[in-house]
Amino acid sequence: MKRIRSLHKVVLLSFVGSCASLLSSDRASARDANVLHTLTGFSSKESCSCAFVVEQTDEYCQAFGKMGDYDVNVKIDRDAKTVTSSYLVSSRTSRFTEGQGCLLDPLPLLP
Repeated sequence: MKRIRSLHKVVLLSFVGSCASLLSSDRASARDANVLHTLTGFSSKESCSCAFVVEQTDEYCQAFGKMGDYDVNVKIDRDAKTVTSSYLVSSRTSRFTEGQGCLLDPLPLLP
């Protein structure tokens, strides 16, 4: 019985140690996305897929990228195969790559 309790303690301490190392990971250095980043990111990604995957017109995809009552500015660049959506102080860009579709550019890392 004593050996089983010791084994439980070792397993518990190993688990707690693993969780602590996950919480303090140095990979979690991306800037937190706020509501505007989310709004413009979603608009950019969806408009990019509309323009380059589904191959709809610019007018249709710009209207498709408008998010509810927000007047999001959607700019489609057919030559570069990018879509940039901006609203107030936030701007996000998605890029089309053949075989992968549209990928949203990541938020910049913290300094």
